[in-house]
Amino acid sequence: MSFKSLFLVLCLVGLAMEAQGAKKYLAYYRSVNFFQAWQQCRLYGGHLASIESEQENGQVAAAIKAVGDMKLQWLIGGTDIGFDGSFIWIGLNQEATYLNFLEGEPNNHNGPEDCLTMGHLGTDKWNDVPCDFKAGGFVCAFAV
Repeated sequence: MSFKSLFLVLCLVGLAMEAQGAKKYLAYYRSVNFFQAWQQCRLYGGHLASIESEQENGQVAAAIKAVGDMKLQWLIGGTDIGFDGSFIWIGLNQEATYLNFLEGEPNNHNGPEDCLTMGHLGTDKWNDVPCDFKAGGFVCAFAV
């Protein structure tokens, strides 16, 4: 088992949050990778955005538009580290059942792409990227 996979498993076991009602989303315009964004959201008292419906997808897009440009890629909390093609929400420790990928995604273009962004090509659709990719920003979810 690779270090990243082991780290992810330990983090999910130790820090998983349960979905409890509605969420508020806040976008942060900072260039960080997936793990840095995940850590920042935890420090702020939330989790890297989980999106469980079309309505929540719209709320995340609105949070991004409030602080930045949808043409940039914004990290959200989906990952398929460990089981390629089976995405989970890292902050909830649950399977991602609502999916909103760009056509042709996820595709592991030029190697492993195990983390998700929104905003690629100016849309609210998702793209898979390497987890060390420095996105234009990230979105956190907070229980309300």
